[in-house]
Amino acid sequence: MDKSKGRILLADDDASYAATMAELLQAEGYEVAIAKDGDEAFELAQREQFDLLLADLEMPGNEDLALVRGVSSRHGNLPIIIVTGFPSIRTTMACIELPVTAYLLKPVSFQDLSERIAQAVTRYRAYRRADERLEQWRQDLAEVTSPTGGTGPEAFMRLALRNVMGSLSDVGELAGRAQGVADAPAPHTCQVLNCPRGAQLVAAVQETVYVLEETRSAFKSTQLRDLRRKLALMLEHQ
Repeated sequence: MDKSKGRILLADDDASYAATMAELLQAEGYEVAIAKDGDEAFELAQREQFDLLLADLEMPGNEDLALVRGVSSRHGNLPIIIVTGFPSIRTTMACIELPVTAYLLKPVSFQDLSERIAQAVTRYRAYRRADERLEQWRQDLAEVTSPTGGTGPEAFMRLALRNVMGSLSDVGELAGRAQGVADAPAPHTCQVLNCPRGAQLVAAVQETVYVLEETRSAFKSTQLRDLRRKLALMLEHQ
């Protein structure tokens, strides 16, 4: 099991600063890959999976925020934190238009930076798990509704319940992370289903209700009928 708190891509042409920051982040439990300029960072981002990009502003390969623009176009949800010693109105406004999580000035408080990194990485990992669960949900639905699948009502119900409850758990965690509370209890379903990621999970629940409705004549099960009614009621009152 991966015990790392997350993988960070650190891009900075100041070798001394990058080495010191990497050491501090590794002491916090992160894995850190260092890139000496924007070009090397972009290549690493294409080859490996990271949970956050921590980048200097003024460095080779990041002219006009080329690195930030390139990474965000390829990995739109990847959180990006800019740390710079040369702030400007132009770059500040550009970062507002791009998916930049934070724009910080050197010398930056490591405690502040660490807190921002922790929130961004945790939220991003939760998003990734939600995406993976949605994909697994689609595969499960394709399996149980396949004419040659031979899946009985009990297996159908197990798959449906597993995905519904797992997805609602993901939404609850996302809502807690969005509030910056790592150990917050999951909010009530009718509140958390209104978040952006929740919209996709709501669609998945609606699809499950539709499949249960369409297959009720094939699977004559009172348990599946009750499940369909409960899910439909939950959607009506979200």
